[in-house]
Amino acid sequence: MKTLLFVFGTRPEAIKCAPVILKAHKDPRFKVLVCSTGQHREMIRPLFDFFGIKPDFDLDLMRPGQTLIDISMGVMSGLNKILNENKIDAVVVQGDTTSGFIGSLVAFYNKVSVVHIEAGLRSGDIYSPFPEEFNRKGTALVSKVHLAPTETAKENLLHEHYPAEDIFVTGNTGIDALFEVKRKIAATPQLQTEVAGKYSFLNPKRKMILVTVHRRESFGEPMEEVMKGLLELSRREDLELMIPLHMNPQVRASAKKIFGDNAQWIDKGETLNPANKIWLCEPVDYVPFIYLMDKAHMIITDSGGVQEEAPSLGKPILVAREKTERPEAIAAGTSKLIPLEQAKFFKMASEVLDTPEIFNRMSQAKNPFGDGKASEKILDILDTKL
Repeated sequence: MKTLLFVFGTRPEAIKCAPVILKAHKDPRFKVLVCSTGQHREMIRPLFDFFGIKPDFDLDLMRPGQTLIDISMGVMSGLNKILNENKIDAVVVQGDTTSGFIGSLVAFYNKVSVVHIEAGLRSGDIYSPFPEEFNRKGTALVSKVHLAPTETAKENLLHEHYPAEDIFVTGNTGIDALFEVKRKIAATPQLQTEVAGKYSFLNPKRKMILVTVHRRESFGEPMEEVMKGLLELSRREDLELMIPLHMNPQVRASAKKIFGDNAQWIDKGETLNPANKIWLCEPVDYVPFIYLMDKAHMIITDSGGVQEEAPSLGKPILVAREKTERPEAIAAGTSKLIPLEQAKFFKMASEVLDTPEIFNRMSQAKNPFGDGKASEKILDILDTKL
């Protein structure tokens, strides 16, 4: 029996690790331990409850105003202690976060094998996205097993001269998680009613555009140009915007500056004005977010995970970034990069919305990121490689 230690700290990591953890718990070939760094504590807790996952270790790193250096030092110290006190066969990290990179580095220092879920994504620019591009490249340097979600990701790793025998195409575990959530929602009428009731204020006569923006490299003018374009979109009678707003103070300051009185918070105890066209809310738990994605007419995002999930729901995606490390979605026709400049942003969004040929082609594209069976493939690979 091999002991796997999953290390993660952010909500996207938790989402994508969860289906693998659940499968591994039921697999007699593995013992599973879970280490949460505590970075996104409040956002992750509902996920643990929903999936029935209880962390074995909690580094409790969440602090107001902490920097990437603070997070790095906390993960390094806490995880090193865990590895010194427990026999671990492999540390499993996901994606491109600081917790993932530092987790892999500490494992390397302790000569413990590193398994990298969602390996091989590349934008080609070390500063975009920041610090994610460096994190994923740094993690690759010390990984024993590279679990690439797509053939493109595999080719990136081969181009960087990683051994072909250590690279496996599995599909993306985020799709596994998405299908699991959809199954649970469909099988639980009470959950359906509860989630739908929370967003009953949305006008069924309007097309709802779901928006998430939070990337560090877009802070300031690029993000404000996007928000100006969103404000212009909201003036259309046939649309309304739903925007779960990231907790980062810079994101919130830009939203307040650009939207002003044109937006209303749904969760501040205020009486909601049905004429409002821009709805703001605190970050949404994963399950209701899947509901909102499914209900949306179109999605505008700079999130990596949303780019992967939305195609399985048949939703066109406009990616508010200059570059993406997920070109497969663009090649498949389900997403487009949208300019971070008000006039061009509005023009492209309107073109997609108002041209049935374009909209239908994007909404009917096949998801290039997987079939929902990545977790099973991963465990079979680890049984052979570890």
